Amino acid sequence: MRRLMALMCVPAIIVVLAACGSSSSTKSAKTSSTTAKTSSTTAAPAVVKTATSATLGTILVDETGKTVYTLTNNGQPIACTDQCPTFWPPLLLPAGTTTATGGAGVTGLGATAAAGGQQVTQDGKPLYRFKNDTNPGDTNGEGISSFGGTWHVVKVGGSSSSTGSSSVTTTTLSSSGY
Repeated sequence: MRRLMALMCVPAIIVVLAACGSSSSTKSAKTSSTTAKTSSTTAAPAVVKTATSATLGTILVDETGKTVYTLTNNGQPIACTDQCPTFWPPLLLPAGTTTATGGAGVTGLGATAAAGGQQVTQDGKPLYRFKNDTNPGDTNGEGISSFGGTWHVVKVGGSSSSTGSSSVTTTTLSSSGY
C-alpha cells in the first residue's frame, strides 16, 4: 500500500515541480525583458526654454512651462535648504542624465550636486520653481524676500532677437510687497 501511495505521489510531485520550473522561467523571461527595456531607455534631459511674460518680457521656464527662479543675496547665490525646497522645489536633472538642454536663446546651463540629484544651474546659479506658480508662465515668486535672499525670475537679456544677443541674466526688480 505504501508503495502504491508513493507511486501515486510521484506524478503529483513532478507536476508541482514542473509548474514551479515553468513559473520561474516565465518570471525570468519577464525580468530579462524589463531589464532590457530599462537599460535601453535613457532618461530625457531637463529642458530649459524661453517664454514671454506680459510683465517681465522673455523669461526662462522648464519643460512644462513653469517659470524658473534664482535665490540671491547681493548678487550671490544662496543655498535653498531646510524648509526652503518645500516652497521652492529645485529644477533637477532626471536620473541618469548629466546635462540640461537649452532651447533657442538659452545659454549658460550647467548642473551642480544637490539633495535629490543634480540641479540645473544657469551661469552657476541653481534654478528653482515656485510652489505657488500653478500655471505655466506664472511669475508669483518674483521679488519675494525669504530664506536669506530675494527670488528673481531668470530673464533673457537683449533688446531684440535681431541684435544676436542671447545672453541670460537674472532680473533685479525690486520687491513688490511679498
